[in-house]
Amino acid sequence: MSGRHASAVLVAATVFAASGLGSSASAKTADVTFVAWNVRNYMMSPVKDRDGRVTTPAKPPESAQAVATTLAGLKPDVIGLSEIGTSKDLEDLQRRLKELGVNLPHRTWVEGADRDRHLALLSRYPLRTAHDTKSGFVLGGLPQRVQRGFLDATLAICPGFDLRILGAHFKSRRIVPEFDQAEFRRNESLLLRAKIDGILRERPETLLLVFGDLNDNKNSPAVAGVAGRRGEATSLEILELADKVGDQWTYHWSESDEYSRVDYVMASKALVPSVRKKTSLVHRAARWDEASDHRPLVVKIGLPPAGQRP
Repeated sequence: MSGRHASAVLVAATVFAASGLGSSASAKTADVTFVAWNVRNYMMSPVKDRDGRVTTPAKPPESAQAVATTLAGLKPDVIGLSEIGTSKDLEDLQRRLKELGVNLPHRTWVEGADRDRHLALLSRYPLRTAHDTKSGFVLGGLPQRVQRGFLDATLAICPGFDLRILGAHFKSRRIVPEFDQAEFRRNESLLLRAKIDGILRERPETLLLVFGDLNDNKNSPAVAGVAGRRGEATSLEILELADKVGDQWTYHWSESDEYSRVDYVMASKALVPSVRKKTSLVHRAARWDEASDHRPLVVKIGLPPAGQRP
């Protein structure tokens, strides 16, 4: 695995911040910074079952602030989030970011079958949504719904450059007696792939970014299914992101002390030429686990010069 030059990343981030190019109105050759991150149970209140027992404790205030501080340091224009709690919890993160100088006024939150953990998006740019929260399948003879739904948002970045973003958070790898958890993810991936096929067959020129905690390795049927068959018009490129020492892992499962890559960002053929691969990365920092058990993925997307836009 090839490393990333931390100095180049810092220079790019400094230039981006100093120039004020986060605003599409003033941008000439700006980059859009997209961050995808599973922020690990970002819930300000504990989750309880029907008997009043706590099933998921509230996120400690210092952990919530660590999430905001990490994100603020990355200077994001758009953030794709997994494991946000309520819409109020999303507002909490939005407020913390604004206090740290990162104003992302546009947001959307997906209310899927999972009542506790949700997908969400924070954006500097206006957006419109077409979330899918109803798709399902039959597994083991029983109907199942995609637990967190599929986030679907189109961002008006600048004239002639609309970015469509799909987000997913597949079933965890924790074993359950009701069904095969790997088969559940495979079914989720088939539904997401059908959605991607529909978008790109209708409009092959769509600038499509797909992100998510897919809870599986790159060669698994679930992840490969989302990417699609290599060479086909509707396939996606899995962006090969790494940190400054070349590590690609995105998640630490403490129970087994396992470091793995389960979080991904993929791009359509039309979008790939705009991805700044040399400055896109997996964020590496000391005490990274104070915020989450996942690491953020940072993708830089270059905008065409103003004179080359439609």
